Amino acid sequence: MEKITGLTNFNGVYHQFIIRDQKMVREEVGSKKSNIDFLLDPQYPVWLVRHAFGQDMGAEDYSELKEEDYLSENRGKNLSLHQKTGIVRDLSYHGLSVPFHEGTYSHAVGPIHAGIIEPGHFRFVVEGEVIRHLTIRLGFQHRAIPEKINGKSMAEVMPFSETISGDTSVGYAKAFTQIYEEMYGISVSKSVSLFRSFLIELERIAVHIGDLGGISEDIGYYPLYGVCVTDRGAALGLMETWTGNRFGKAAIRPGKVRVNRRITAKQAKDAFFNLKKVYFKKVRPQILRALSVSTLKERMQGCGFISELDVQKHGFLGMVARMAGVGDDLRINHPDYPGWTALPLQEEHHHYNGDVWARMYIRYSEIEQSLGWMESHLDEIDWESLWSDNESATINSIEKNGKAKAGIYTAAVEAWRGPLLVSLELDSEGLIKNSYIRDPSVLNWHALELAVRGEQVGDFPLNNKSFNLSYVGFDL
Repeated sequence: MEKITGLTNFNGVYHQFIIRDQKMVREEVGSKKSNIDFLLDPQYPVWLVRHAFGQDMGAEDYSELKEEDYLSENRGKNLSLHQKTGIVRDLSYHGLSVPFHEGTYSHAVGPIHAGIIEPGHFRFVVEGEVIRHLTIRLGFQHRAIPEKINGKSMAEVMPFSETISGDTSVGYAKAFTQIYEEMYGISVSKSVSLFRSFLIELERIAVHIGDLGGISEDIGYYPLYGVCVTDRGAALGLMETWTGNRFGKAAIRPGKVRVNRRITAKQAKDAFFNLKKVYFKKVRPQILRALSVSTLKERMQGCGFISELDVQKHGFLGMVARMAGVGDDLRINHPDYPGWTALPLQEEHHHYNGDVWARMYIRYSEIEQSLGWMESHLDEIDWESLWSDNESATINSIEKNGKAKAGIYTAAVEAWRGPLLVSLELDSEGLIKNSYIRDPSVLNWHALELAVRGEQVGDFPLNNKSFNLSYVGFDL
């Protein structure tokens, strides 16, 4: 089934990005004449349209609406268009008034949160202890990345790619690298391509272990929390062993992969088994123990439910889609992922039914899936070649000697949250003319809004943690 997952306008021409047969495809859209046409067409998810084409139109005031109209999927002017101008609103917080009736109250959280949590505004309407609806607005991290990379060269752009969402540094570096390699006609060896995929999976493993700990903390289960907090370091440690940086920064660059030459090729290959040992001896037993505790199952099962229909209707992506039984995965049949096997979502549908349990279980499943795939392809990498490459293909040499082919280039990477999307319009000198960057969180934040409807107020932190969405990836 096709899924529209990106929208942009380059020089007056609309483009849409569709996942079709586990591949990302860009298409021009000639049938639409304005941003509003996309908003009023039900095949385009509202959050996607508002993120792509929305403008700051000041405070949102829905207080005079009937609550039933506010809760509906009404795509009319009141919810997404500025009433006076008809301009599509963005999803940043500029003030928000929501409708509620007698016996309910409005409860605001944020934008400033305690500790180091990123800022975001969450407006609840609650009846007793039950959430009637939640409205999420973001927009506090704006760094103007599209503006800053405009007119910049590859050497200047690549460091920016790793700041789009810091927990996905490797994934975004891979996407930008793919675009520049296509533009300059650069090919890389199988070992480089495969090792890059290893780094993406290692990034996934590290985050998933940390998230399992975070979910455990929110349900008061500290045996797993304690292990995950400390032994997430085994995955980050392997990333540092391989690349010289715990988050893999500066490892993936056009034409090459940069590795840590302070160790030998044999040490690099053997280091994988250190991670496997820590996971299977310390982390995995605690995960299995947690998954077997009946009280934990009762706490998570049936809480924060997202249906397969929700996924299809609103374009939810990646892990959020898979945990509801929708088998989206750009790694399937991808040349950089030889022999990749999808999760048995239908065969084990009782684990992937869209609730907090599913979001817990899929992290465990994906850790095992990634580790198993990496080990089965460990010998296909020429480690000696990777660790002896003299890095002749530097960015400076590519830009000096390569010939850039102007055009629009698109890359999508199945990062740990899901498929991130980057599309760049580049000129004949390799400089960016236009850019479109869409993190999976752009669509998946709306899943959190839907998941908590009808849940207890006290269930919100658990649901929020179980999605673990990106604020900065949304607000570039």
